[in-house]
Amino acid sequence: ALLVLGWILAERAAGPLATAYLTAEPSLKSASAAERRPGRGRTIRRATASVSEQQPLVPLDAGLPLPAQRPGSKDHAIFREGESVAFWQSFVSAESNLLGRVDLAGEDASYWLYHLGRTGFFAAQGLTSVLAAQVSAFLSDGDRSAVKEVTPQFVQNLVKKPREQISARLQEGVATFSQDLGFIKKGLFKKPYDMSLRHRQFSPFFVADKGIRYLQEAVSTLQRMGQKADTNTRMESSGDVYPSYYKHAFHYQTDGWLSSDSAEVYESTTETLFLGRQDAMQRTTLVHLAGFLESWRQTNGASGSTSSPRLLEIACGTGRFMTFVRDNWPELEVTASDLSPYYLEKARENGAYWESQFARRAEGGNQRRGQARYMQANAEALPFKDESFDVVTSVYLFHELPAEAQDAVVAEAARVLAPGGMFVVTDSIQLGDRPFLDNSIGNFVNFAEPHYADYIRRDLAQLARDHGLVPDGKELSSSTKSVSFYKPPSSGGPQHL
Repeated sequence: ALLVLGWILAERAAGPLATAYLTAEPSLKSASAAERRPGRGRTIRRATASVSEQQPLVPLDAGLPLPAQRPGSKDHAIFREGESVAFWQSFVSAESNLLGRVDLAGEDASYWLYHLGRTGFFAAQGLTSVLAAQVSAFLSDGDRSAVKEVTPQFVQNLVKKPREQISARLQEGVATFSQDLGFIKKGLFKKPYDMSLRHRQFSPFFVADKGIRYLQEAVSTLQRMGQKADTNTRMESSGDVYPSYYKHAFHYQTDGWLSSDSAEVYESTTETLFLGRQDAMQRTTLVHLAGFLESWRQTNGASGSTSSPRLLEIACGTGRFMTFVRDNWPELEVTASDLSPYYLEKARENGAYWESQFARRAEGGNQRRGQARYMQANAEALPFKDESFDVVTSVYLFHELPAEAQDAVVAEAARVLAPGGMFVVTDSIQLGDRPFLDNSIGNFVNFAEPHYADYIRRDLAQLARDHGLVPDGKELSSSTKSVSFYKPPSSGGPQHL
């Protein structure tokens, strides 16, 4: 953390700052009810130019669709876009200087110290794991080529151009955190509860346990990645409990989704991969929820209803995102579902920890706490009744699904969603979302992501329309895209939108 802060101070002193993060703060009501339909309140400023009208920042790859046909380009005419979209579509970290936005002395100091500290911690953890993998490879083979096999391309680039690579990663992080903080300051959601020093992540014993687990997993992962090892898990099950694609070991992680050890280390591995940005990126989902829930309360309050909104998260994983949802809206009746019993158990444990340590603060003594349920379920065949939820969310699921599974999941989300309800899909950016990266994001396929190349070309808006949903809002945050859809209200039914 000290190294990161020192680097920022040095960069700030090195020259004049570039233009501010955004000419205006990110739009914080981009998914609010007033903006979903014409004539119901203010509207969102759209991007001033489509991607197809911009000069490409890198030569276009012949294997990619034409710029105008890329999902991020077509989205302009379909979604109501928050200002984050225009910002990230033109953002190039290597050409930016946003470090002046880091306030280490004012009211936002705690936010910046925490998040930059996370960046420093996960960066150090990642580099340590690479070094450990290199030592292990050299001791095993005594060959420098074996060492290179376990060294990610990013680290190889870092050795060649350390200042450029470090600065680019910091700029990306600062831009991500600036946006997240902007949403917080405008009241869309609260500062993350895990900033509290009483959170267990500040315990040296907790850190040591997670660090050791991560180091062991990372060394194995890097070795498998270098060897292009078999990614089929050896899980035996009766019947067709798990789809064939689900038995694939995504990210080369040990056991795929099918062990407690995998669930214990997952959060550390993904946050290390994104250098501490993942939480801030996935909190973009809350932007859509904030607007929808505000509208829901107004509509149901006017009718005298005392019920609470019902939210379903499909493929909840370790349940970390669900704790952010509950911390902001503890009154929600929530259901977390996942196909992996091991990850679902971890989600239950994370939820119980939030309840025991932070629920009272979230409730403020004035709100009742909604019930939380955890259910093993395949998102392609949900065990819930029709129209049984007001909100359905999916975070980082779709890029790991084959096309037919994506169709099935959207069909199920539409089925269980009540009329007027909202479906939010938060996942990786796609082609056209950040044109500068279009020639490189496909490389993520090499990280044992067999469906990623198809995902970044998939028209999510059309996919939703095919199942009766209407495209609504869109936000971007670094490597993440978050889009919302609503189910048209039925005649005489609830009018949440």
